[in-house]
Amino acid sequence: MATSNLENLNWRQRLFQILVPLLTCILTVGAIELGLAIFHPIPFSNETNMYFEPDPYTGYRLKPGGTGTYQMGIPGVANSHGHRDVEVPLKKPPGVFRILVLGDSFTVGTNVRQEEAYPKALERHLKRVYGPKIEVVNAGVGGWDPLQYAQYYEHYGYRFEPDLILVGFFVGNDTFSPITSLSKAYTAIRGHLITPEAAARRLIKLQVFLYDHSHLARLLMKRGPPGSESFIRKQCDDFSETYLAIQKTRMPFHLADSSEQRVNARPAVSQIHRIKNLAGSSLPVVVALLPDENQVNPILQARMIDPKEISKYDFKMPQSMLAQMFREIGLPTIDVLPAVLADPRCLYMNDTHWTSEGQELVASVIFDQLTPVIAGMKASR
Repeated sequence: MATSNLENLNWRQRLFQILVPLLTCILTVGAIELGLAIFHPIPFSNETNMYFEPDPYTGYRLKPGGTGTYQMGIPGVANSHGHRDVEVPLKKPPGVFRILVLGDSFTVGTNVRQEEAYPKALERHLKRVYGPKIEVVNAGVGGWDPLQYAQYYEHYGYRFEPDLILVGFFVGNDTFSPITSLSKAYTAIRGHLITPEAAARRLIKLQVFLYDHSHLARLLMKRGPPGSESFIRKQCDDFSETYLAIQKTRMPFHLADSSEQRVNARPAVSQIHRIKNLAGSSLPVVVALLPDENQVNPILQARMIDPKEISKYDFKMPQSMLAQMFREIGLPTIDVLPAVLADPRCLYMNDTHWTSEGQELVASVIFDQLTPVIAGMKASR
């Protein structure tokens, strides 16, 4: 009997020795989590702005009906088609002239309100001229590349029966895109963009869950931008270190035209050509060449380039090269760079994207150059 009591006591002691450290750890982690939540909340990373879902044709897309919040508290809401846009019927109503816009984060309107993105601003300009029976459908998705523009049009975009396709081609990402197959494209887990390598990890779903629900987890993962969550600048040379690091990687895109540059740009150009072939001869495709701030801000250029190296650069590149390459395959282009160069305002934020004023300027340039195209099409009907 005494032996039995002793064994029972030893079992309780062992349980106590296990539970006390375990509970201590749980309470400590809970206290740290609460402290971070109250006094030093850890923000989500920059791409946590819309809710993404995996897609067999594009790698990922905006989840229909998904909601998110951009870094500055701006809502990101997708309609039933997975567009950051107002609801439109899939089948085009009689008499409507519809423009389908393909593009990346510059087109979707990262860190500006939905109605401020250039496709919606373009729609307002067009309606003042042509009345209510004109629609601009914003099918842009942050992080997409030319391969995904073509994939989207082939499998989804054609269903909207567009009368014109506008491709928002951001030269800072699209020109030399390394994405040549979906195996290299991002996918999505629990609404987040994930690299193919990360998606293959065994515990990735648990990691994403913790990232979503724990400030401590985000701190340990070293995610999220440093400092303020606002990307708005006080003046044109108010660059964050994160911004400078991003722009430095893009500076080689503005080296002088060369055969090597053209070889490297050919995969992206071929994807836009693929859209043209899918659309057929009766459906116009127009490419809007969207400039990077590296091209327009001399203060930024001085921060990035050794004065001895400046002669190697041509800041009208890659637009001048791309315009010729697209012209050779029968695709007209709209070059937004001259208008941005001529505008003295700070049109970019430290997330690399345009301010609402920048979006409006881009819309007005596209409107001016699209108007005769649309007028001719409407006159021939």
